[in-house]
Amino acid sequence: MTTPVPENCVPLLKQAAELGLKIEVKDSKTLTVEPAERCPPEFADELRRHKWHLLHLLDLSFVMLYSKALDETIFFAEDDDTKAALIEAGADCWSIYTKDELRVLVANNRAKPYLPDELCKLHEIKKTFNGRISK
Repeated sequence: MTTPVPENCVPLLKQAAELGLKIEVKDSKTLTVEPAERCPPEFADELRRHKWHLLHLLDLSFVMLYSKALDETIFFAEDDDTKAALIEAGADCWSIYTKDELRVLVANNRAKPYLPDELCKLHEIKKTFNGRISK
């Protein structure tokens, strides 16, 4: 079971990435921002307001990345609980790929490597149908 995370936490992570900032958890109670000098004061205030939710979210196993091929931010999540927490925190459900989905993609790619256009089409289908990749 996941702890509720407000809807605006993922947008905060995206904004941090756009600003070139790295947000991490140090011990279990400290949120760090690097490089601190590039963090605008109003954004630092916003991070402080959501500190405990961000600490919880960043404790989960996921990777957030911007895909140039898809022209959007996507997430690779450990499992369905992590996916649910990311959705609750503001991520679009179709932008999240679980470990199980990635296993299917990798296995299929080994059999016949995907072309970039095929991956984009697969992502669009997932988005359109709010789908899930399975065997």
